[in-house]
Amino acid sequence: MYEYRGKTLSEAVSNAVRGNSLPKFDVLEFPQSLGTKKIEKRSDHYPFKRNLKNGTTLFVGEGNFSFSLNMARARLVKASQFISTSYESENDLDDLAYQNAQSLISLGVTVKTNVDATKLKDTFGNRRFDRIIFQFPNVASRSSIYGQNPNHTLITRFIKNAKDHLKALGEIVISTVDSPYYEGAFKMDDAAKKAGYQPPEIFDFDPDQYSGYIHQNTDNDESALESHDKFATFVFTP
Repeated sequence: MYEYRGKTLSEAVSNAVRGNSLPKFDVLEFPQSLGTKKIEKRSDHYPFKRNLKNGTTLFVGEGNFSFSLNMARARLVKASQFISTSYESENDLDDLAYQNAQSLISLGVTVKTNVDATKLKDTFGNRRFDRIIFQFPNVASRSSIYGQNPNHTLITRFIKNAKDHLKALGEIVISTVDSPYYEGAFKMDDAAKKAGYQPPEIFDFDPDQYSGYIHQNTDNDESALESHDKFATFVFTP
């Protein structure tokens, strides 16, 4: 359930940072030390359904809308307080995404397409939310941007932009694969520091707790939930 897609590596990176003028970049081999860091996380899970019972929630990069649909169906949750968005246009949604979007609308959720998570003001102006959720972001490229993995650049730009759309005591919630390589690629602590956040609190994430949630990789129909068995949720607060 990723936000950015592209037929080629260059297109994927261009989509991820669309609207920004970038110099030409080379494909770099990242040092072996990139895959040596292991994150320290809590043994409990982030209470998605409990927290989403209160306040407004914006979902970005929903892809097939299956995660926000699971949340909208939760007991005592006010689905009318949700906005669920995808980077893709309505015409680019596959059958599952379109069906899930229709289900969300029937539950009272506002659904929007063509939403760039790094440029929320283009869609929402100065509107603010209690939380913004981005499940499994990934640029699907290893091409360096300014010497950084493009996923780190994506996360940094996203949380920096999203900061202007948080209410007081608001939070950013991001789930990813829990592995030394992914931590080395995203470098969440560094992204938080650059964007003016506290170091993120890290929880375990178990996709089996969310019936109907179907994750899809950026560049194919496979799922990271099938090829990995450990996942983490990062919670950022300014």
